[in-house]
Amino acid sequence: MIEIRGTTTLVGLLGWPTSHSLSPPMHNAGFAALGLDWAYVPLPVPPDRLADAVRGVAAAGFAGANVTIPHKQAVITLCDELDEVARRAGSVNTLVFDGGRVLGSSTDGDAVVSRIEAGGRRALVLGAGGAALAVAEALERAGAAVTVASRRDSGWPPSAGGFDILVNATPLKEELVVAPHARLQVVDLAYLQDGRDTALVAAARAAGCEAVVDGLDVLLAQGAASFARWTGRAAPTAAMRAALRAARP
Repeated sequence: MIEIRGTTTLVGLLGWPTSHSLSPPMHNAGFAALGLDWAYVPLPVPPDRLADAVRGVAAAGFAGANVTIPHKQAVITLCDELDEVARRAGSVNTLVFDGGRVLGSSTDGDAVVSRIEAGGRRALVLGAGGAALAVAEALERAGAAVTVASRRDSGWPPSAGGFDILVNATPLKEELVVAPHARLQVVDLAYLQDGRDTALVAAARAAGCEAVVDGLDVLLAQGAASFARWTGRAAPTAAMRAALRAARP
């Protein structure tokens, strides 16, 4: 049980909805492992109240926040400053509140790139939201040739033929949109709370793909980077990983 006192430093998750997220138990386990009087709380915010919410948590003394669907692009206009990665990606998933200023950054893309070999590869990114933009930017920065496909495109669904990397940055979890082949490195940003593999991860494992990275791997990597931005401390990833496992039925 997390105890929140008058001395507790708060961070939160701005999204709509937030009930699906395993970020709260992951980050709270990290704070506990380092003996920090910090707490991470879900903050469900409908799109039309995002500006009020960002101003409110900053005014209330929060140290920062994560930003998730559907706010990663909309929150940009509410930031006083963007780091270079967020500016290039056009997406923000991490806020730091510093002296009344809202600082925006993105850890999504680098979390993906840290788990695969991207240089000189051809990558297909599925999605049109903030996470897809961040992943595409990071892959390009790492030397990959990137194609982004979304349901708004006339050629949907695309084929994985001719690609070396496949990244699902859509919310689709139980629908296999693109069939993987064995030569692919596959990354799925989505995850199922009940512990089952998503349809893409299951198909990638069955196909014997070169690498398979599931949504919890990505969540841990991006969360560890956010944790360090807020606290100035290296994230205790072993404790955070254990909390992710324990949080699933």
